[in-house]
Amino acid sequence: MRSSLRLALALAGAVSLVSGCSTLNARPAVPDDWTPRGSVSAVVAFAPGGGSDRSARVLAQGLNELDAGFNVNVENKEGGSGAVGWATFLAEEGNGNALLVAETALNTLPLVYDVPFTYRDFTPLVMFAEDSRIVVARKDTPYNSCSELVTAAGSRSVKTGSSGKTGADALVVAEFERNGGKFPVVPYGSTGEVITGLLGGQIEAAPASASSAKPYLESGDLKALCTLSGERYDDPVLGSLPTAREQGLDAQVTMWRGIFAPGGIDEVQREYWIDAIHRAMRSQAYRDYLAEDLLIPADLAGADFARYLDEYDRRMREVFR
Repeated sequence: MRSSLRLALALAGAVSLVSGCSTLNARPAVPDDWTPRGSVSAVVAFAPGGGSDRSARVLAQGLNELDAGFNVNVENKEGGSGAVGWATFLAEEGNGNALLVAETALNTLPLVYDVPFTYRDFTPLVMFAEDSRIVVARKDTPYNSCSELVTAAGSRSVKTGSSGKTGADALVVAEFERNGGKFPVVPYGSTGEVITGLLGGQIEAAPASASSAKPYLESGDLKALCTLSGERYDDPVLGSLPTAREQGLDAQVTMWRGIFAPGGIDEVQREYWIDAIHRAMRSQAYRDYLAEDLLIPADLAGADFARYLDEYDRRMREVFR
């Protein structure tokens, strides 16, 4: 993984070097009445169809519905668990016509891999949602709670799956191991693949997003053991599912989702985008997105979002040390 990540980053770096040559030239002053014009890229560092891609398209729709003289287009630049897209975005420094839709792995990836960026290289605009994970197992598993699962994994290894080494799935596994369990991890490319592996008997239990797992809970193919959220879900299917803390585990996982601009943009540009994103968050599409994906509403902007990222980074350093 590390060698393939280096190759992917080398290619991204070459693109960034060519694209970024213009940034060596002095930029004209940004007028006080600046507004974006024409095409605005919204970079997603993951493949189409995933959670980051979905959130980007919902917010792009909300921004375009403002009819403010620009058109936001989502660009997927996947590879290296997000590293390719984020490394490429470095070349947009100072460009007010570029956005980045990101999530927790922007904090955690640089703690695990040698990459040329951290979240501090970009300008935080708005954290618009939080997410978590539930833990699911096949219906015939002997475990009926996360506490039973962790207790069993204290005496023998319990095989689980994860859709990445630095995302929310990995955080769940780390929390359970910190509580005394042993969980060999089978790597998968997506939550859908994790659930397929679970149904096929390749693994015994696994973290999954609530919206991805819910249909399998409704059909009875899987059962839920706990949620890693701070509170129970307000949902007819998941509302009775206890949190891990309710089951006596010191475990909670929160994943943020937010929008950034490149580093080096002007304050006028930053304030413009924060206001525009807030207006886009009032759209029906955004409200439907939160409800359908069982997300936790959030709204931290500018300096508040930056402080949240600093604190989140401190906590992740403890997890991945």
